[in-house]
This record gives sequence, structure tokens and C-alpha cells, in this order.
Amino acid sequence: MAMLSNKPLSILEQQNTAKSEEIIIHASQHINQGSLWSLVRIAGAAVQKFWWHSKAYGTIFSVMLLTLVSMIFLGFHWYSRKLLSGFNIAQETVESTSK
Repeated sequence: MAMLSNKPLSILEQQNTAKSEEIIIHASQHINQGSLWSLVRIAGAAVQKFWWHSKAYGTIFSVMLLTLVSMIFLGFHWYSRKLLSGFNIAQETVESTSK
């Protein structure tokens, strides 16, 4: 039999077994808390990921919206100038024919 610190190895194994049972009991009690904590951490990471992506995509979508509104405004402006210039040409031809 091997001796370690003046005790036979079999006695140390029995002592370690008793301690490991205590650890298993304590570990089983902490498993529920640990799994709950890991779920909280995973949910927090998911929320942070969503928040980061929403900020990044929010910037992109706001620039796209600004571009779209600008293009619509420029389209209205161009068509209104074209319409008004056509109206002015028609008015000038009416005035020139009436003189």
C-alpha cells in the first residue's frame, strides 16, 4: 500500500470520495443558479448584439431615407420648373400672337 503523509492511499481515496460527494451536492444546488445565470448572460449578449446592429442599420436606413426624400424633392422641383417653364412659354406665345 502506498503511503502519503503517513496515511494509506485507500484512506485518502475514501476521504476524497466523501469530499467529492459534498462537492457534487453543492454543485447540483448551484447548477440551477448557474444555468439561470448563463441564460441571463446569453440574453444580455443577444440584447447587446441587437442594440449594436439596430444602431448600425439605423444609421444606414436614415441615410437611405434622407437620400430618398431628397430625390423625391428634386423630382418635384424639376417637374414643377418644367411645368412652369412650359406655362411661361405658352403664355408668351399667347401674348405675342395677341399683339
